[in-house]
Amino acid sequence: MKHTLMSRIALLSFILVFFTKCEKDERELNMDLTEVKNLFTPVDGEAITLKPALGQSVTFEWEQAKAADGSLVLYEVSFDQESGDFSKPFYTIVSDNRGVNNKLTLTHGDLNKIAELGGSVFFQKKKFKWTVLASKGTNVKKAAMSRVIELERPGGFDVLPGSLYLTGSATENGDALANAMKMRQVSPGVFEIYSKLKAGTYKFVDGTSGTPKSYYIFDDNGVNAIGMGSESTFAGAEKIMRIRLDFNNINASYAEVKEVKLWYSAGNTFWTTLPYTSNGVWRRNGFTVAYTQMPWGFDERYKYLMVIDEGTGNKDQWLNSNFGDPAGQDGQYPSSEAYRTINFTANNNSQWDWGWKFDRNYLPQGTVANFWVSLRGSDAAYTQNYQK
Repeated sequence: MKHTLMSRIALLSFILVFFTKCEKDERELNMDLTEVKNLFTPVDGEAITLKPALGQSVTFEWEQAKAADGSLVLYEVSFDQESGDFSKPFYTIVSDNRGVNNKLTLTHGDLNKIAELGGSVFFQKKKFKWTVLASKGTNVKKAAMSRVIELERPGGFDVLPGSLYLTGSATENGDALANAMKMRQVSPGVFEIYSKLKAGTYKFVDGTSGTPKSYYIFDDNGVNAIGMGSESTFAGAEKIMRIRLDFNNINASYAEVKEVKLWYSAGNTFWTTLPYTSNGVWRRNGFTVAYTQMPWGFDERYKYLMVIDEGTGNKDQWLNSNFGDPAGQDGQYPSSEAYRTINFTANNNSQWDWGWKFDRNYLPQGTVANFWVSLRGSDAAYTQNYQK
């Protein structure tokens, strides 16, 4: 009798665990969700004149969808032609915060690209539909409504230049086309150069022979815009400048480079300032290495600081490595180009991290050496280095 009772208890326990697990699995696999019921902004039929150079943005916002199990819902915004039904939208993008937020922020530059993908040409006004897709796992539901937005594209360039050069009487290499200085393409349609400008004129060309296309920067109601077929003027004292042209947003920007300094981590100080030489290079010759003695020995970590003024006052731009904790370089001089490449994105002012390490076998205590930073557009990468 006791054995039978225990068997029944075991069976009941198994059944209870089985159904509990099934209920849990069913709850975990529940992908039901509601569609988005309402769209908030932009209002239906809103007309927007796109001005990418101003850096303005538009916020798309909608009511949250609800998952049956209360879990996370992800969102995408789809764009279609005015007569479309979203069965084949021409563009879809996840919402802010990687699809989590029930809003999407798009710059005028983004909307300009979307309008172009939708078949709109320069200066054209064109209407498009937009709606929101809510998803949970493989279950995707289109919003209960859509809205129309009218986008007016600005002027622009049908073909973005593949290469760009700086030339003119205001530049370091003068106005001989063959001597034009190569700019770096930092992303498709975006170019930059570090160079000295003096009083005179300058322009940008897409080649150094024949009759290349030329571009210039002009003031368009307070915005630095890009035009074709003319030249810009630089007045006043010489300045070392960073010039950027963004053909996607049809705008340009300037920053004056005030100084470049060599930071020594263990000393928690700057060793020296590097004078500008030419063609995007800062160089300090004849500096004596003076390592700081630490409990673990002479420390070899270093990096650089660039001070720039974009028109609102001095700002620190650290020239860091691509390594939060760089590998030792003893016996590795001159190191690989990949190791010496400068990382502008990790603008980190940490005393110890995101720098490089000297090769102490090549550069022992007391060595007199030359140090330089090279931001030349003609090089494969922006780099720093030293040599005794």
